[in-house]
Amino acid sequence: MKFTKLNGLKVQMSKYRPLDQDQLKALEKEIRVEHVWSSNAIEGSKISKFETEAIIERGMTIHGESIGDVLSTIDLNEAYDYMLDLASRKKPLTQTIIRDLNRLSLAKTHPEWGGEYRTLEVHPAKIDYNPYAEPFDIRPDMDALITWANSAQNNLHPVQYAADLHYKFVTIHPFRDGNGRTARLLMNLALTEAGFPVVNIMPDKESRNEYMDILLDSQIKKDPTKFENLVGKYTEETLLKHIRILKLNEENKKDAEQDTNLK
Repeated sequence: MKFTKLNGLKVQMSKYRPLDQDQLKALEKEIRVEHVWSSNAIEGSKISKFETEAIIERGMTIHGESIGDVLSTIDLNEAYDYMLDLASRKKPLTQTIIRDLNRLSLAKTHPEWGGEYRTLEVHPAKIDYNPYAEPFDIRPDMDALITWANSAQNNLHPVQYAADLHYKFVTIHPFRDGNGRTARLLMNLALTEAGFPVVNIMPDKESRNEYMDILLDSQIKKDPTKFENLVGKYTEETLLKHIRILKLNEENKKDAEQDTNLK
């Protein structure tokens, strides 16, 4: 993908009149709910998008759903808050930041595991190839990730950097749990810091399989190009969606100003 195309869409988005505070708050809520729902659903949560909103916005418990899935919703919502706060402050990436994102993602489900690098080997389910780092390689691999990140952020296009950060982190797979959720938070931290919108990978069977298959293929080939293109595609779709919303908002305001008998 030519990432410069995304720069053009970002500039185009900035030319429209911004949403008012009420509309902006509603849109930000929708994006947050979608992130928490989709990221947990990719990992197997059965909580629906509607139920996710009820848990986050109204503190409702969901009858008949796993308590673990409900607590994961609360955890990831708090981790998302932290991600947005980090993006607003634009601090250099550190292992402490990554640990804290994971720690918050597991705060109520597995607090004893949060932020802790794993001691044992893990393996992806149902495949022969294992892309994940050996336990004794995790610390040096994470050191290398931070060194790379603090250089690459200034040298790569932000969307390429965000995709590569996700790819590199999840291939190390350093934590006992929550690696996928942490990887998607890191990706969106990088995007948001650079002024791009939050990108949410959809959890329907086709989209999830595409995401997992392309990620695995990139790991096997040790080449993140296909995964970069996938994140680029999602970013483009998200930018176009935001542009359509802003364009409609502008059209609606003009219609309201002109269509009146009150002079």
